[in-house]
Amino acid sequence: MSDTSNSEVPISVLICDDEELLVKSCGQILSSEGYTVHTEGRGKNALDNVRRHRPDIVLTDLMLPDMDGLTLLKEIKKLAPETLVVMITGFATVDSSVEAIRAGAYDYIPKPFTATQLRILIGRAAQQVQLVRDNAHLRDQLKKHYSFENIIGTSEAIQKVFSVVSRVAPTDASVFISGESGTGKELIARAIHANSRRSGRAFMAINCAALPDHLLESELFGHEKGSFTGADNQRRGLLEVASGGTFFLDEISEMSMDLQAKLLRVIQERRIRRVGGESEIPIDVRWVSATNRDPEQAVRDGNLRQDLLYRLNVVPVRLPPLRQRREDIPALANYFLRRFGQEYDRGNLRFGAESLRVLSDYHWPGNVRELQNVTERITSLCLPGQEITPEDLPEELTMRPTNGRPTVAYSADLPFHDAKNDAITVFEKEYLRDLLRRHGGNISQAARTAGIDRKTIHRMLAKYELDGRDAAW
Repeated sequence: MSDTSNSEVPISVLICDDEELLVKSCGQILSSEGYTVHTEGRGKNALDNVRRHRPDIVLTDLMLPDMDGLTLLKEIKKLAPETLVVMITGFATVDSSVEAIRAGAYDYIPKPFTATQLRILIGRAAQQVQLVRDNAHLRDQLKKHYSFENIIGTSEAIQKVFSVVSRVAPTDASVFISGESGTGKELIARAIHANSRRSGRAFMAINCAALPDHLLESELFGHEKGSFTGADNQRRGLLEVASGGTFFLDEISEMSMDLQAKLLRVIQERRIRRVGGESEIPIDVRWVSATNRDPEQAVRDGNLRQDLLYRLNVVPVRLPPLRQRREDIPALANYFLRRFGQEYDRGNLRFGAESLRVLSDYHWPGNVRELQNVTERITSLCLPGQEITPEDLPEELTMRPTNGRPTVAYSADLPFHDAKNDAITVFEKEYLRDLLRRHGGNISQAARTAGIDRKTIHRMLAKYELDGRDAAW
Protein backbone atom coordinates (compact mmCIF):
# COMPACT_ATOMS: atom_id res chain seq x y z
CA MET A 1 0.00 0.00 0.00
CA SER A 2 2.93 2.31 -0.66
CA ASP A 3 0.83 4.60 -2.82
CA THR A 4 -1.41 5.52 0.09
CA SER A 5 0.95 5.30 3.09
CA ASN A 6 1.76 9.01 2.92
CA SER A 7 -1.89 10.02 3.32
CA GLU A 8 -2.72 11.62 6.65
CA VAL A 9 -5.96 9.63 6.86
CA PRO A 10 -5.64 5.84 6.30
CA ILE A 11 -7.91 4.34 3.69
CA SER A 12 -10.77 2.45 5.31
CA VAL A 13 -12.17 -0.89 4.15
CA LEU A 14 -15.43 -2.48 5.26
CA ILE A 15 -15.56 -6.28 4.81
CA CYS A 16 -19.03 -7.83 4.73
CA ASP A 17 -19.38 -11.65 4.59
CA ASP A 18 -21.04 -14.32 6.72
CA GLU A 19 -17.98 -16.60 6.52
CA GLU A 20 -16.10 -15.68 9.70
CA LEU A 21 -12.84 -17.32 8.63
CA LEU A 22 -12.78 -15.41 5.33
CA VAL A 23 -13.60 -12.11 7.06
CA LYS A 24 -10.88 -12.68 9.65
CA SER A 25 -8.18 -13.62 7.13
CA CYS A 26 -9.05 -10.74 4.76
CA GLY A 27 -9.06 -8.34 7.71
CA GLN A 28 -5.61 -9.49 8.83
CA ILE A 29 -4.18 -9.17 5.33
CA LEU A 30 -5.55 -5.69 4.76
CA SER A 31 -4.71 -4.47 8.28
CA SER A 32 -1.10 -5.53 7.71
CA GLU A 33 -1.13 -3.35 4.58
CA GLY A 34 -2.08 -0.30 6.64
CA TYR A 35 -5.80 -0.08 5.92
CA THR A 36 -8.35 0.68 8.63
CA VAL A 37 -10.61 -2.38 8.59
CA HIS A 38 -14.21 -2.81 9.80
CA THR A 39 -16.14 -6.07 9.48
CA GLU A 40 -19.80 -7.02 9.34
CA GLY A 41 -21.63 -10.31 8.74
CA ARG A 42 -24.97 -9.04 7.47
CA GLY A 43 -26.02 -6.57 4.77
CA LYS A 44 -28.18 -4.39 7.02
CA ASN A 45 -25.33 -3.98 9.49
CA ALA A 46 -23.02 -3.07 6.61
CA LEU A 47 -25.44 -0.32 5.51
CA ASP A 48 -25.48 1.08 9.06
CA ASN A 49 -21.69 1.07 9.02
CA VAL A 50 -21.64 2.94 5.70
CA ARG A 51 -24.02 5.57 7.12
CA ARG A 52 -21.84 6.09 10.19
CA HIS A 53 -18.30 5.75 8.88
CA ARG A 54 -18.41 6.31 5.11
CA PRO A 55 -15.71 3.69 4.32
CA ASP A 56 -13.55 4.31 1.25
CA ILE A 57 -13.89 0.70 0.05
CA VAL A 58 -16.46 -2.03 0.73
CA LEU A 59 -15.52 -5.66 0.11
CA THR A 60 -18.75 -7.68 0.16
CA ASP A 61 -19.98 -11.11 -0.79
CA LEU A 62 -22.47 -11.43 -3.61
CA MET A 63 -24.53 -13.80 -1.41
CA LEU A 64 -25.44 -12.58 2.11
CA PRO A 65 -27.86 -14.17 4.62
CA ASP A 66 -30.25 -11.21 4.75
CA MET A 67 -29.93 -9.66 1.26
CA ASP A 68 -28.10 -10.28 -1.97
CA GLY A 69 -24.90 -8.38 -2.66
CA LEU A 70 -26.26 -6.49 -5.65
CA THR A 71 -29.03 -4.99 -3.50
CA LEU A 72 -26.42 -4.00 -0.93
CA LEU A 73 -24.27 -2.51 -3.70
CA LYS A 74 -27.12 -0.34 -5.00
CA GLU A 75 -27.99 0.87 -1.50
CA ILE A 76 -24.36 1.75 -0.79
CA LYS A 77 -24.11 3.75 -4.02
CA LYS A 78 -27.21 5.71 -2.95
CA LEU A 79 -25.80 6.40 0.51
CA ALA A 80 -22.17 7.04 -0.46
CA PRO A 81 -21.63 7.33 -4.22
CA GLU A 82 -17.91 7.91 -3.69
CA THR A 83 -17.41 4.55 -1.91
CA LEU A 84 -15.82 1.87 -4.11
CA VAL A 85 -17.48 -1.55 -3.86
CA VAL A 86 -15.66 -4.79 -4.66
CA MET A 87 -17.83 -7.90 -4.96
CA ILE A 88 -16.75 -11.33 -3.72
CA THR A 89 -18.43 -14.13 -5.62
CA GLY A 90 -18.31 -17.88 -5.60
CA PHE A 91 -20.28 -17.82 -8.85
CA ALA A 92 -17.79 -16.10 -11.13
CA THR A 93 -19.99 -16.08 -14.19
CA VAL A 94 -19.80 -13.42 -16.85
CA ASP A 95 -23.42 -12.45 -16.18
CA SER A 96 -22.93 -11.83 -12.45
CA SER A 97 -19.73 -9.82 -12.90
CA VAL A 98 -21.15 -7.69 -15.71
CA GLU A 99 -24.32 -7.05 -13.70
CA ALA A 100 -22.23 -5.98 -10.70
CA ILE A 101 -20.11 -3.61 -12.81
CA ARG A 102 -23.24 -2.13 -14.40
CA ALA A 103 -24.74 -1.59 -10.98
CA GLY A 104 -21.70 0.44 -9.98
CA ALA A 105 -19.21 -2.04 -8.56
CA TYR A 106 -15.57 -1.04 -8.87
CA ASP A 107 -14.54 -4.68 -9.56
CA TYR A 108 -15.14 -8.24 -8.43
CA ILE A 109 -12.97 -11.08 -7.10
CA PRO A 110 -13.99 -14.75 -7.44
CA LYS A 111 -13.60 -17.33 -4.69
CA PRO A 112 -11.19 -18.82 -3.93
CA PHE A 113 -8.63 -16.02 -4.11
CA THR A 114 -5.12 -15.64 -2.77
CA ALA A 115 -3.76 -12.99 -0.44
CA THR A 116 -1.77 -11.57 -3.35
CA GLN A 117 -4.87 -11.25 -5.53
CA LEU A 118 -6.67 -9.46 -2.69
CA ARG A 119 -3.75 -7.08 -2.08
CA ILE A 120 -3.51 -6.20 -5.78
CA LEU A 121 -7.24 -5.58 -6.23
CA ILE A 122 -7.70 -3.52 -3.06
CA GLY A 123 -4.44 -1.75 -3.84
CA ARG A 124 -5.83 -0.61 -7.20
CA ALA A 125 -9.03 0.56 -5.52
CA ALA A 126 -6.94 2.41 -2.92
CA GLN A 127 -5.01 4.18 -5.68
CA GLN A 128 -8.33 5.36 -7.10
CA VAL A 129 -9.42 6.61 -3.67
CA GLN A 130 -6.10 8.41 -3.20
CA LEU A 131 -6.35 9.97 -6.63
CA VAL A 132 -9.78 11.39 -5.78
CA ARG A 133 -8.40 12.69 -2.48
CA ASP A 134 -5.36 14.26 -4.15
CA ASN A 135 -7.48 16.01 -6.74
CA ALA A 136 -9.90 17.25 -4.10
CA HIS A 137 -6.92 18.56 -2.12
CA LEU A 138 -5.55 20.22 -5.25
CA ARG A 139 -8.86 21.91 -5.95
CA ASP A 140 -9.03 23.08 -2.33
CA GLN A 141 -5.54 24.52 -2.56
CA LEU A 142 -6.29 26.31 -5.80
CA LYS A 143 -9.49 27.72 -4.36
CA LYS A 144 -7.74 28.78 -1.17
CA HIS A 145 -4.70 30.41 -2.74
CA TYR A 146 -5.96 31.41 -6.18
CA SER A 147 -9.69 30.64 -6.40
CA PHE A 148 -9.01 29.16 -9.84
CA GLU A 149 -10.54 25.76 -9.10
CA ASN A 150 -11.18 25.01 -12.78
CA ILE A 151 -7.49 25.32 -13.67
CA ILE A 152 -5.50 22.15 -12.99
CA GLY A 153 -1.74 22.07 -12.60
CA THR A 154 1.07 21.93 -10.06
CA SER A 155 4.06 22.35 -12.40
CA GLU A 156 6.42 25.27 -11.89
CA ALA A 157 5.43 26.68 -15.29
CA ILE A 158 1.71 26.90 -14.52
CA GLN A 159 2.31 27.96 -10.92
CA LYS A 160 4.14 31.03 -12.23
CA VAL A 161 1.03 31.85 -14.25
CA PHE A 162 -1.16 31.39 -11.14
CA SER A 163 1.12 33.69 -9.16
CA VAL A 164 0.90 36.52 -11.69
CA VAL A 165 -2.82 36.14 -12.35
CA SER A 166 -3.76 35.91 -8.66
CA ARG A 167 -1.97 39.20 -8.01
CA VAL A 168 -3.30 41.11 -11.01
CA ALA A 169 -6.91 39.84 -10.88
CA PRO A 170 -8.13 42.16 -8.07
CA THR A 171 -6.81 45.22 -9.93
CA ASP A 172 -8.16 46.92 -13.06
CA ALA A 173 -4.88 46.54 -14.97
CA SER A 174 -5.14 45.38 -18.59
CA VAL A 175 -3.85 41.84 -19.11
CA PHE A 176 -2.43 40.45 -22.35
CA ILE A 177 -2.44 36.62 -22.55
CA SER A 178 -0.32 34.87 -25.16
CA GLY A 179 0.02 31.17 -25.81
CA GLU A 180 -0.57 28.48 -28.40
CA SER A 181 -4.07 27.44 -29.38
CA GLY A 182 -5.62 25.17 -26.79
CA THR A 183 -3.56 26.33 -23.79
CA GLY A 184 -6.57 27.83 -21.98
CA LYS A 185 -6.34 31.55 -22.64
CA GLU A 186 -10.08 32.15 -22.22
CA LEU A 187 -10.09 30.06 -19.04
CA ILE A 188 -7.44 32.37 -17.59
CA ALA A 189 -9.38 35.43 -18.76
CA ARG A 190 -12.51 34.16 -17.00
CA ALA A 191 -10.52 33.40 -13.84
CA ILE A 192 -9.21 36.98 -13.86
CA HIS A 193 -12.77 38.29 -14.11
CA ALA A 194 -14.11 35.89 -11.46
CA ASN A 195 -11.47 37.05 -8.99
CA SER A 196 -11.81 40.75 -9.73
CA ARG A 197 -14.00 43.41 -8.14
CA ARG A 198 -15.98 43.33 -11.39
CA SER A 199 -17.00 39.69 -10.94
CA GLY A 200 -20.63 40.64 -10.33
CA ARG A 201 -20.85 42.37 -13.71
CA ALA A 202 -20.69 41.06 -17.28
CA PHE A 203 -17.82 39.09 -18.80
CA MET A 204 -18.01 39.61 -22.55
CA ALA A 205 -15.79 37.76 -25.04
CA ILE A 206 -15.36 38.11 -28.79
CA ASN A 207 -13.13 36.21 -31.21
CA CYS A 208 -11.63 38.81 -33.53
CA ALA A 209 -10.76 36.14 -36.10
CA ALA A 210 -14.31 34.81 -36.37
CA LEU A 211 -16.01 37.79 -38.02
CA PRO A 212 -15.32 39.98 -41.06
CA ASP A 213 -14.42 43.59 -40.32
CA HIS A 214 -17.81 45.22 -40.88
CA LEU A 215 -19.59 42.68 -38.66
CA LEU A 216 -16.90 42.83 -36.00
CA GLU A 217 -17.17 46.63 -35.81
CA SER A 218 -20.94 46.40 -35.46
CA GLU A 219 -20.62 43.71 -32.78
CA LEU A 220 -18.14 45.81 -30.79
CA PHE A 221 -19.70 49.25 -31.09
CA GLY A 222 -23.33 48.55 -32.00
CA HIS A 223 -25.22 50.35 -34.76
CA GLU A 224 -28.07 52.75 -35.33
CA LYS A 225 -31.18 51.84 -37.31
CA GLY A 226 -30.59 52.23 -41.06
CA SER A 227 -26.81 52.64 -40.72
CA PHE A 228 -26.26 49.86 -43.28
CA THR A 229 -28.26 47.32 -45.27
CA GLY A 230 -29.98 44.98 -42.85
CA ALA A 231 -29.72 47.33 -39.87
CA ASP A 232 -33.45 47.33 -39.24
CA ASN A 233 -33.16 48.23 -35.56
CA GLN A 234 -30.85 50.04 -33.22
CA ARG A 235 -28.47 47.65 -31.52
CA ARG A 236 -26.18 48.10 -28.52
CA GLY A 237 -22.62 46.90 -29.03
CA LEU A 238 -20.91 44.33 -26.81
CA LEU A 239 -18.63 46.99 -25.36
CA GLU A 240 -21.67 48.96 -24.23
CA VAL A 241 -23.28 45.83 -22.76
CA ALA A 242 -20.05 44.93 -20.94
CA SER A 243 -19.64 48.35 -19.31
CA GLY A 244 -18.78 47.85 -15.66
CA GLY A 245 -17.39 44.38 -16.37
CA THR A 246 -14.56 42.70 -18.27
CA PHE A 247 -14.09 42.60 -22.04
CA PHE A 248 -12.05 39.76 -23.55
CA LEU A 249 -10.58 40.31 -27.02
CA ASP A 250 -9.51 36.89 -28.26
CA GLU A 251 -7.06 36.67 -31.20
CA ILE A 252 -6.58 40.45 -31.18
CA SER A 253 -3.79 40.20 -33.79
CA GLU A 254 -6.38 39.01 -36.36
CA MET A 255 -8.24 42.33 -36.20
CA SER A 256 -7.66 44.68 -39.16
CA MET A 257 -5.30 47.61 -38.63
CA ASP A 258 -8.13 50.12 -39.29
CA LEU A 259 -10.30 48.56 -36.62
CA GLN A 260 -7.32 48.36 -34.26
CA ALA A 261 -6.96 52.17 -34.65
CA LYS A 262 -10.63 52.65 -33.68
CA LEU A 263 -10.22 50.32 -30.72
CA LEU A 264 -7.15 52.24 -29.56
CA ARG A 265 -9.20 55.44 -29.50
CA VAL A 266 -11.91 53.71 -27.45
CA ILE A 267 -9.34 52.50 -24.91
CA GLN A 268 -7.82 55.97 -24.61
CA GLU A 269 -11.07 57.96 -24.40
CA ARG A 270 -13.33 55.33 -22.81
CA ARG A 271 -16.11 56.24 -25.20
CA ILE A 272 -17.69 54.51 -28.17
CA ARG A 273 -19.79 55.68 -31.09
CA ARG A 274 -22.25 53.27 -32.64
CA VAL A 275 -21.94 52.60 -36.37
CA GLY A 276 -24.01 55.31 -38.06
CA GLY A 277 -24.38 57.22 -34.79
CA GLU A 278 -23.30 60.71 -33.81
CA SER A 279 -23.31 60.76 -30.01
CA GLU A 280 -20.56 59.21 -27.91
CA ILE A 281 -21.38 56.72 -25.16
CA PRO A 282 -19.11 56.39 -22.12
CA ILE A 283 -17.98 52.86 -21.22
CA ASP A 284 -16.01 51.39 -18.34
CA VAL A 285 -14.45 47.99 -19.06
CA ARG A 286 -11.44 46.07 -17.89
CA TRP A 287 -9.45 44.88 -20.91
CA VAL A 288 -8.13 41.32 -21.24
CA SER A 289 -6.69 40.38 -24.63
CA ALA A 290 -5.17 37.24 -26.10
CA THR A 291 -3.30 35.95 -29.13
CA ASN A 292 -1.79 32.64 -30.18
CA ARG A 293 1.14 34.51 -31.73
CA ASP A 294 4.22 36.06 -30.19
CA PRO A 295 2.91 39.62 -29.62
CA GLU A 296 6.21 41.32 -30.49
CA GLN A 297 6.52 39.21 -33.64
CA ALA A 298 2.94 40.14 -34.56
CA VAL A 299 3.98 43.80 -34.33
CA ARG A 300 7.04 43.17 -36.52
CA ASP A 301 4.87 41.27 -39.02
CA GLY A 302 2.45 44.20 -39.24
CA ASN A 303 -0.47 42.31 -37.69
CA LEU A 304 -0.67 44.24 -34.43
CA ARG A 305 -0.27 47.97 -33.78
CA GLN A 306 2.55 48.64 -31.38
CA ASP A 307 0.70 51.48 -29.65
CA LEU A 308 -2.30 49.18 -29.14
CA LEU A 309 -0.03 46.51 -27.69
CA TYR A 310 1.40 49.08 -25.27
CA ARG A 311 -2.12 49.89 -24.07
CA LEU A 312 -3.27 46.28 -23.70
CA ASN A 313 -0.03 44.68 -22.54
CA VAL A 314 0.16 46.27 -19.09
CA VAL A 315 0.54 42.84 -17.46
CA PRO A 316 1.72 40.10 -19.86
CA VAL A 317 0.80 36.47 -19.13
CA ARG A 318 2.47 33.76 -21.19
CA LEU A 319 0.72 30.37 -21.05
CA PRO A 320 3.14 27.45 -21.50
CA PRO A 321 2.27 24.73 -24.02
CA LEU A 322 1.33 21.39 -22.48
CA ARG A 323 4.59 19.79 -23.64
CA GLN A 324 6.44 22.21 -21.33
CA ARG A 325 4.48 21.11 -18.26
CA ARG A 326 4.24 17.36 -18.77
CA GLU A 327 3.99 16.69 -15.03
CA ASP A 328 0.47 18.19 -15.16
CA ILE A 329 -0.75 15.75 -17.83
CA PRO A 330 -1.82 12.89 -15.48
CA ALA A 331 -3.86 15.25 -13.27
CA LEU A 332 -5.48 16.88 -16.30
CA ALA A 333 -6.23 13.53 -17.95
CA ASN A 334 -7.80 12.15 -14.78
CA TYR A 335 -9.82 15.34 -14.31
CA PHE A 336 -11.26 15.04 -17.82
CA LEU A 337 -11.80 11.29 -17.37
CA ARG A 338 -13.93 11.85 -14.25
CA ARG A 339 -15.80 14.70 -15.90
CA PHE A 340 -16.70 12.78 -19.04
CA GLY A 341 -17.21 9.56 -17.07
CA GLN A 342 -20.00 11.29 -15.16
CA GLU A 343 -21.40 12.90 -18.30
CA TYR A 344 -21.49 9.64 -20.29
CA ASP A 345 -22.37 7.34 -17.37
CA ARG A 346 -19.00 5.59 -17.44
CA GLY A 347 -18.32 5.24 -13.73
CA ASN A 348 -15.00 4.14 -12.18
CA LEU A 349 -12.89 4.54 -15.31
CA ARG A 350 -9.17 4.73 -14.59
CA PHE A 351 -5.95 5.15 -16.53
CA GLY A 352 -3.36 2.44 -16.06
CA ALA A 353 0.22 3.48 -15.30
CA GLU A 354 1.42 2.64 -18.82
CA SER A 355 -1.37 4.61 -20.51
CA LEU A 356 -0.53 7.65 -18.34
CA ARG A 357 3.09 7.29 -19.43
CA VAL A 358 2.00 7.33 -23.09
CA LEU A 359 -0.12 10.43 -22.49
CA SER A 360 2.78 12.15 -20.73
CA ASP A 361 5.22 11.33 -23.56
CA TYR A 362 3.00 12.63 -26.37
CA HIS A 363 3.84 16.11 -27.71
CA TRP A 364 0.22 17.48 -27.67
CA PRO A 365 0.33 20.03 -30.51
CA GLY A 366 -3.27 20.99 -29.66
CA ASN A 367 -2.38 21.38 -25.96
CA VAL A 368 -5.01 21.04 -23.19
CA ARG A 369 -7.89 21.26 -25.68
CA GLU A 370 -6.49 18.27 -27.58
CA LEU A 371 -6.02 16.31 -24.33
CA GLN A 372 -9.63 17.09 -23.41
CA ASN A 373 -10.90 15.90 -26.80
CA VAL A 374 -8.81 12.72 -26.67
CA THR A 375 -10.04 11.92 -23.16
CA GLU A 376 -13.64 12.45 -24.25
CA ARG A 377 -13.11 10.06 -27.17
CA ILE A 378 -11.54 7.44 -24.88
CA THR A 379 -14.37 7.77 -22.34
CA SER A 380 -17.09 7.36 -24.96
CA LEU A 381 -15.56 4.08 -26.17
CA CYS A 382 -14.89 2.47 -22.77
CA LEU A 383 -17.05 0.32 -20.52
CA PRO A 384 -17.85 1.36 -16.93
CA GLY A 385 -15.16 0.29 -14.47
CA GLN A 386 -12.57 -0.28 -17.18
CA GLU A 387 -8.85 0.28 -16.66
CA ILE A 388 -7.56 2.13 -19.72
CA THR A 389 -4.48 0.58 -21.30
CA PRO A 390 -2.31 1.82 -24.21
CA GLU A 391 -4.43 -0.33 -26.55
CA ASP A 392 -7.42 1.86 -25.68
CA LEU A 393 -5.64 5.07 -26.68
CA PRO A 394 -5.93 6.68 -30.14
CA GLU A 395 -3.35 5.40 -32.60
CA GLU A 396 -1.66 8.76 -33.07
CA LEU A 397 -0.64 8.76 -29.39
CA THR A 398 1.12 5.39 -29.56
CA MET A 399 2.78 5.63 -33.00
CA ARG A 400 6.56 5.57 -32.95
CA PRO A 401 9.07 6.54 -35.67
CA THR A 402 9.87 3.68 -38.07
CA ASN A 403 12.99 2.83 -40.10
CA GLY A 404 15.00 5.29 -38.02
CA ARG A 405 13.15 8.23 -39.52
CA PRO A 406 11.38 10.81 -37.33
CA THR A 407 7.66 11.28 -37.68
CA VAL A 408 6.66 14.92 -38.14
CA ALA A 409 3.43 15.65 -36.31
CA TYR A 410 1.17 18.65 -36.54
CA SER A 411 -2.41 19.66 -35.92
CA ALA A 412 -4.53 21.15 -38.69
CA ASP A 413 -6.47 22.97 -35.94
CA LEU A 414 -3.50 25.30 -35.44
CA PRO A 415 -2.61 28.39 -37.49
CA PHE A 416 0.00 27.64 -40.16
CA HIS A 417 2.97 29.15 -38.31
CA ASP A 418 2.12 27.37 -35.04
CA ALA A 419 1.69 24.03 -36.83
CA LYS A 420 4.97 24.59 -38.67
CA ASN A 421 6.80 25.41 -35.42
CA ASP A 422 5.38 22.27 -33.76
CA ALA A 423 6.50 20.11 -36.68
CA ILE A 424 9.99 21.64 -36.58
CA THR A 425 10.20 21.08 -32.82
CA VAL A 426 9.25 17.40 -33.16
CA PHE A 427 11.68 16.94 -36.06
CA GLU A 428 14.62 18.57 -34.25
CA LYS A 429 14.11 16.57 -31.05
CA GLU A 430 13.71 13.23 -32.84
CA TYR A 431 16.63 13.93 -35.19
CA LEU A 432 18.85 14.85 -32.22
CA ARG A 433 17.87 11.73 -30.27
CA ASP A 434 18.46 9.49 -33.28
CA LEU A 435 21.79 11.17 -34.12
CA LEU A 436 23.17 10.79 -30.60
CA ARG A 437 21.81 7.27 -30.30
CA ARG A 438 23.74 6.24 -33.41
CA HIS A 439 26.95 7.69 -31.96
CA GLY A 440 26.49 6.43 -28.41
CA GLY A 441 26.14 9.94 -27.05
CA ASN A 442 29.43 11.15 -28.53
CA ILE A 443 28.64 14.78 -29.38
CA SER A 444 31.81 15.35 -31.45
CA GLN A 445 31.08 12.40 -33.74
CA ALA A 446 27.41 13.38 -33.97
CA ALA A 447 28.34 16.94 -34.95
CA ARG A 448 30.68 15.71 -37.74
CA THR A 449 28.00 13.40 -39.13
CA ALA A 450 25.36 16.15 -39.06
CA GLY A 451 27.72 18.75 -40.49
CA ILE A 452 27.06 21.17 -37.64
CA ASP A 453 29.11 22.63 -34.80
CA ARG A 454 29.28 20.94 -31.38
CA LYS A 455 27.98 24.16 -29.83
CA THR A 456 24.85 23.85 -31.95
CA ILE A 457 24.13 20.42 -30.50
CA HIS A 458 24.72 21.72 -26.96
CA ARG A 459 22.32 24.58 -27.63
CA MET A 460 19.67 22.16 -28.95
CA LEU A 461 20.09 19.90 -25.91
CA ALA A 462 19.60 22.90 -23.63
CA LYS A 463 16.67 24.18 -25.70
CA TYR A 464 14.75 20.91 -25.38
CA GLU A 465 15.99 20.15 -21.86
CA LEU A 466 17.61 16.90 -22.98
CA ASP A 467 20.65 15.22 -21.52
CA GLY A 468 23.14 13.83 -24.05
CA ARG A 469 23.06 10.43 -22.38
CA ASP A 470 19.26 10.40 -22.23
CA ALA A 471 19.02 11.34 -25.88
CA ALA A 472 21.37 8.50 -26.75
CA TRP A 473 19.37 5.91 -24.82
